Amino acid sequence: MRKVIVAKAAGFCYGVQRAVDMALEARRSSDGKITSLGPIVHNNQVASKLLAEGVEAASDLGSIREGSVILSAHGVPPSTVKQAQSQGLRVLNVTCPFVTRVHRTACQLIDQGYQLLLLGEANHTEVRGIVGAVNGNVTVIGGVEELKSVRLSRKVGIVTQTTQKAEDFAAVVAEISKTVFDLRAFNTICNATDELQQAAIEMAKQVEVAIVVGGKQSANTARLRLICEEAGTPAYHVETAAEIEDSWIAEANTVGVTAGASTPDWLIEEVVKRLNYGQLPSDFKIHHPDESTMTKFFGSTANKGGKELALAA
Repeated sequence: MRKVIVAKAAGFCYGVQRAVDMALEARRSSDGKITSLGPIVHNNQVASKLLAEGVEAASDLGSIREGSVILSAHGVPPSTVKQAQSQGLRVLNVTCPFVTRVHRTACQLIDQGYQLLLLGEANHTEVRGIVGAVNGNVTVIGGVEELKSVRLSRKVGIVTQTTQKAEDFAAVVAEISKTVFDLRAFNTICNATDELQQAAIEMAKQVEVAIVVGGKQSANTARLRLICEEAGTPAYHVETAAEIEDSWIAEANTVGVTAGASTPDWLIEEVVKRLNYGQLPSDFKIHHPDESTMTKFFGSTANKGGKELALAA
């Protein structure tokens, strides 16, 4: 009998739940057209559910002619906000507060005269937004190796994309500190990312195979798969239960499941059922990242794991 172990933290983070809530509230309170500029979060199934609720998507701001525009939870450059306003659109900015903090910190470092570095994936939506926030006055690096081609000044400041690995950020900071006199390093990895990653490591050490659930464009989901493999466990990244191949789990007595920060509960449940012979285990429960923090500050968690979308057409 196969045992399925779900990571102690998995699925929707506070920022994603907040973005979904804001989009749905905008739809309920407005009769006009509502369009997101690109996906609100990097999950195709969530995007499809939002479309069913009347939240459309467009890849180009110029193609949105009327109504309201929802800007990505990953953040956008200030120029995008100004352009939307100049087109007469009502702007709903659902940028995650943790991403906003990166924008603010990066701008402060520039204002203080520091050469700015950003650890992240150059083509990711979040990174493009941060670059835009400082008018391009930043060097984006993917890791320690890329530092070799960067000429560093005496004053260097560094921030990181919120979904990076803490170990990678620490390694970059350590390398910079070898040659830089005045270094200011801000670990802007969000709490949910760290919690998801630590839970994935713990889960991976208990199982023979790991299934990581989330959008194929989701950077934090892809990183969870890598983390599981670095822990010595074969891991597979899927968007839905239908993608799981029998050969992956045929000889496994223990299978682990984790999910990225933009993965709703219903997709996790479907994967667990697929692995557990069509049923949820009697002790099944999803613990979302940030729940302890939300409870501490607000008395309860507002993270519903996307349940309000589950019944959408």
